[in-house]
Amino acid sequence: MSGLLTLVVVSYGGVDDATALVDSLGADAPVDVVLCANRPGDTQAATAAFAGDPRVRVLAFEDNPGYLPALQRALPHVDTSRPVVLCNCDLVADPGLVDELLTQGEAFPDAGWLAPAIIGSRGVDQNPNLLAPPSARWLRALAAIHRVPQVADLLLLRKEGHSSRTVDDVTPGTSVFAGHGAFVVLTPRFFAAGGSCDYPFTLFGEELWLARECSRLGLEVRYVPSAVVRHTEHATTGHRRRGAVARVKYAGLRYWARAARAEGW
Repeated sequence: MSGLLTLVVVSYGGVDDATALVDSLGADAPVDVVLCANRPGDTQAATAAFAGDPRVRVLAFEDNPGYLPALQRALPHVDTSRPVVLCNCDLVADPGLVDELLTQGEAFPDAGWLAPAIIGSRGVDQNPNLLAPPSARWLRALAAIHRVPQVADLLLLRKEGHSSRTVDDVTPGTSVFAGHGAFVVLTPRFFAAGGSCDYPFTLFGEELWLARECSRLGLEVRYVPSAVVRHTEHATTGHRRRGAVARVKYAGLRYWARAARAEGW
């Protein structure tokens, strides 16, 4: 692999989406792609779909390790001396995305994480997501909602497929607590300083884990909306899996409520 940036794309039945994402980057983009095939059948489908693209490597993770854990498992195949992107497959890039991310990485040498604009289905940027850590009280309330999957489905997951809060009117380059987890750009400084991706849950809470790691390492999370991706939410989650997703999220939220209390959030 010889790209200047690596995309680690996690697919759970989203190979068609991943194909659209890679196509949107442009044939000449200086990028390598590692596709984590998390669903049975994805490895074969992705291998066939990307047979003609030497930039793409398919890793068979059909035991479904999850989202951030897929990156952790993929790291031996990734050059962490260059920026590493963890992303969902259901995105497309605006022209020039890779070059702009490389430019912004040079502009902010204190950053461990770059948070680009992620334009959702409602036309709103889903970044910078969190300006400050969520309180332990807020996380306990969310955990209570997710304790009953049907309640979580009714109150959150049916809200156009998107339950994340959005923060408006943030100046480009601002240091924030956390970006949105759909497209996370980890800089070489994150890995060189000892940043960990060894997250104990398959889904959700990745933003909090990586934000806490950046804080621990003295690195910033920088909002860089000049780099743009466009997101069709939850193609990899799927309507039929919402109950299972809510249960996983409940376990993660309980973990983060306890962690937030310990951190003094």
